[in-house]
Amino acid sequence: MTVPAAHAVGVTKLYGVGEAAVAALDDVDVALERGRFTAIMGPSGSGKSTLLHVLAGLDRPTSGQVFLGDTEITSLRDKRLTELRRDRIGFIFQSFNLLPTMTAAENIVLPLRIAGRRPDADWVASIVDTVGLGGRLEHRPSQLSGGQQQRVAAARALASRPEIVFADEPTGALDSRSSTELLRFLRTAVDELAQTVVMVTHDPKAAAYADRVLFLADGRLADELHAPSAEDVLDHMKSLGA
Repeated sequence: MTVPAAHAVGVTKLYGVGEAAVAALDDVDVALERGRFTAIMGPSGSGKSTLLHVLAGLDRPTSGQVFLGDTEITSLRDKRLTELRRDRIGFIFQSFNLLPTMTAAENIVLPLRIAGRRPDADWVASIVDTVGLGGRLEHRPSQLSGGQQQRVAAARALASRPEIVFADEPTGALDSRSSTELLRFLRTAVDELAQTVVMVTHDPKAAAYADRVLFLADGRLADELHAPSAEDVLDHMKSLGA
């Protein structure tokens, strides 16, 4: 049996203590397949971003276990967990987090340089080609549109050949055209570069680019869809009261 790219077993995340404690996640079990595009959706406060942060090792659960491949990450010390995130996980956030004094090309390989690793020129070139930034590599972020900056951030996330890419509302700050460009890139990264992508989104159109959509409600997995249409996703969200 193939080991999932990431999975959670009995994960609970509480905020607060005693009677005031609130369960952002409540005994969640989930497995994320390799080479697939998974979207996570749910009403505000459903726990979708908390689940992504716990799976990505950005936050620790109150109880339960989280695995990256066959590595149990919940019990790792902070230094080891930081190294694991750096070496095996890619991140795309709503804010682009690009260094303004560096070119697009320099921003893409920056995490590898910091880690003391030599970028694989052929791999980076294939990402740049896929993301459609070939003519913009020498431009600084201020010279790029919001969509181009987010595609640089996406290329940076893939440059280290991560085992899995986590994207937290990556289209939230983009217009519809830029959103479409980024989502097509993520879809292509899965189909042609064999990446694994997990994305939190509130947008049914964005979720329709995924192979699988997980729906959360009140900190629990409520449903899932495979090969969804935007209409299917919207109907499910309505049923959850979103």
